[in-house]
Amino acid sequence: MPFIRRHFTPPSLRFRTFLRANRFFLIGVLLLILFNFYLVLTNQQGDELIAINQLRTDRLDRLFIAGTMLGEPIAYIVVIIGFLMYRIRTAIFVALTGAAVGVITGLLKLYFAEARPMRWFFDNFEATWHNLNLFDESMRNWGDTSFPSGHSASAFALFSFVSLNVRRPKILVSVLCFLLATEVAFSRMYLLYHFLRDVTAGAFLGLLIAVVMFFLQWKLAPDNRVLNDGIWWTSARTLPQSKNSPTDQE
Repeated sequence: MPFIRRHFTPPSLRFRTFLRANRFFLIGVLLLILFNFYLVLTNQQGDELIAINQLRTDRLDRLFIAGTMLGEPIAYIVVIIGFLMYRIRTAIFVALTGAAVGVITGLLKLYFAEARPMRWFFDNFEATWHNLNLFDESMRNWGDTSFPSGHSASAFALFSFVSLNVRRPKILVSVLCFLLATEVAFSRMYLLYHFLRDVTAGAFLGLLIAVVMFFLQWKLAPDNRVLNDGIWWTSARTLPQSKNSPTDQE
């Protein structure tokens, strides 16, 4: 007997309802951003990277080199495939979220043209640069595209969007998404690709894009059955049902 999906009800777009449903994730991200912003204001630029750099070990290197990929297109592809099975609408807007992050952060990087940590330390504090525990030459970025962190914005946009769209288990998914996005942001500092200001701005930008995309997705034919279904549910409806099986309630 195939599984038959119950009638799907689009979420309420009232902002108060949205805040209540996602309060744990939103509070966690906003507190992280505020704490980071406080550190940016009260510390000299680069101090956080020097402190983090002292933590380097081979095990952490492997962890953060792999973990930073959660802010790259491969992570979006995995999430899109997952949501295609559940709700086509959400899968489409995961892709649009990634595209929006790429365009916006790309334009901001060109506008600010801030030096990456490698270049900044070498040009301003060469003695400090020589004392850093540097990565291999192939992993060093000497460019002027530091602000904001595209990986951080990408990760917070992706995992915020996932957290906002999953209804249950809400708290578990929210905590997991928060930790994954934070890991990507931290990895960018650990790998000497970005300053704390960069990842903080990226996290805020990513969260903002995710919230906007969450509301936009339900402006497009919110009751459309095809968009609200996924490949799994569409396939299930096409299977023959026994006489005792429940009828489609949609």
